[in-house]
Amino acid sequence: MNSTNRLRSYLGPLTIFFVAVAIFTVHRYQQALQNNAIPYVEIGNTCNFVNNRCELLIEGQKITASFSQHPEVEESVTLVFNGLNGMAPESAWIEGVNMYMGKIPVLLTESGNDQWSGWFMLGSCSEPQMQWRIQLNITGKESVYFLHFSTVQ
Repeated sequence: MNSTNRLRSYLGPLTIFFVAVAIFTVHRYQQALQNNAIPYVEIGNTCNFVNNRCELLIEGQKITASFSQHPEVEESVTLVFNGLNGMAPESAWIEGVNMYMGKIPVLLTESGNDQWSGWFMLGSCSEPQMQWRIQLNITGKESVYFLHFSTVQ
């Protein structure tokens, strides 16, 4: 058996070995990224908007979020949070779930008794039904809270 045939007999197992090492390395890298990520709350503390309203619990307090109208693309919509009882939103933004649409900021200001409000405008996209997620960060809280809604074009 000459050296070319011997090399060919090792090529298949070597290829499998290197592919396995690459998959293992990528998996370990993704685990490391996930372990250093922002801590997310349990699924029970997210909410889905129904009739322009959703409720979630933040450390046992019921928080209500509501839209001034059902969100439509390229229309100004007001988002109101009630029941924050001394908590202050640090930041809030909207991201597309089923299509990347960037981060749309929701600039919240205190508007009264434990109430915060802000407005946003969604961009138009090619998806007929778009899934959206509001990410809410509360000052002094490590957890990130998510509120889900959808739009239809």
